[in-house]
Amino acid sequence: MTTHRLIQELLDLQNAYARVPRAIVTGERLQHELSKGAKEIDVKRQDLREPLLEHVGHLPVLASFLHSRIEHSREVNLGRVLVMLSIHDIGETVVGDVLAYDKKPGETEKENEVARKLLPTDLVVYFDEFEERETLDAKYAKSIDAIAPFLHEIGMPNLTRKRFAAYGFGSKNIEAKKRVLFEWDEVLKDMFAEILDAFHKIERGEQSGFKVVADLKID
Repeated sequence: MTTHRLIQELLDLQNAYARVPRAIVTGERLQHELSKGAKEIDVKRQDLREPLLEHVGHLPVLASFLHSRIEHSREVNLGRVLVMLSIHDIGETVVGDVLAYDKKPGETEKENEVARKLLPTDLVVYFDEFEERETLDAKYAKSIDAIAPFLHEIGMPNLTRKRFAAYGFGSKNIEAKKRVLFEWDEVLKDMFAEILDAFHKIERGEQSGFKVVADLKID
């Protein structure tokens, strides 16, 4: 492969990641809408969604910050975790993002199949390890991937309540689907319990208990 071709492939990959919107409305985008006088927000609006590139960029910050604080810090190889986090969603550059609670049978398998075709052979090993979630490195990477959207949601309680209604899920779905990702480490387990408590408060019409970045006033 020529150097020119290598650079072009990197550009193509970057652009593919940048074009995929995810089903998360970030505080920054909401704040911008509110500054323009918006009173109501369609939580499914594509232009308010977090781009895949932004999501993948968020994860290394969280993983690096939390690494020294988790119970199994010494057993988790942060470098390997960062590789997993950088590639785990590459299939979405082709199939797009489907909200975890809306995924139909076969959609995850299709996304994973695409990912394995896109990745060079030496990275497929990391991808499969992440999906199998048997090693501590993979368990930590999965935990971080789950925490990232939680942080957006608990900081915007009113918008999150509206989003729960729009997509038809809530704290019970989150607990059933995500609890297993945190049970392997006491620190992360405690964090999930605290986050789940915040979601319960949001559903009751209360504030999450955490600092609000930007939010709508919803009756």
